[in-house]
Amino acid sequence: MRLVVFDVDGTIVDSAHIIIDAAHYAFDKEKLKLPSAEDVRHGIGLKLETAIGHLLEEHDDALVDQLAGHYRDYFFGKVTDEPHIEHIYDGAYDAIHRLGAHETTLLGIATGKHLRGIHRLFDNHDFGHHFVTLQAADNNPSKPHPGMLHNAINETGVEVARTVMVGDTRFDMQMAKAANVKAIGVAWGYHDKADLLEHGADIVIDKYEHIDEAIDGLIG
Repeated sequence: MRLVVFDVDGTIVDSAHIIIDAAHYAFDKEKLKLPSAEDVRHGIGLKLETAIGHLLEEHDDALVDQLAGHYRDYFFGKVTDEPHIEHIYDGAYDAIHRLGAHETTLLGIATGKHLRGIHRLFDNHDFGHHFVTLQAADNNPSKPHPGMLHNAINETGVEVARTVMVGDTRFDMQMAKAANVKAIGVAWGYHDKADLLEHGADIVIDKYEHIDEAIDGLIG
């Protein structure tokens, strides 16, 4: 068996516009200077509190918690009112169904989202049944700590050498390297190709149509 673990934001869905709006809403509620869209995008993929902490000039745990609460209020209000506001990237749906139907392939999720965000996404799109392990912010340290991948590997029983991480940020690549698994970067997400390669990507693909060949080349 082999295990293919997917990041979510920037890899399966394009949610940057909502994430940026939610961050701006949170900072505005606390009457703080709004972070740039670029800075917000750069932190996508990290656990929310970790990403917010990076946006503050001085770290303050109480303020981080306040901002995270405002962020979640805005974000979940938007996705509740507009269930399909998180756009699925071209080719993602077909690739997940294709890989999920492969008899020796198991699929997993490793994301900075919380589980309720993953389940909401699965409720809105018919591919959740393909994923056998869900690693989220609820019970894991933030990327690039390798905990999510260690837990996915332990849950599925797949060998480390037969595991690959698919993601769009340096944090995904760093997490993969820390867990000693192969890493596929995707060029359509929030960090550029050079950044992905610099931080450990074994290969970077620019279309979902290339994912099968990339996986076969790295883990067979």
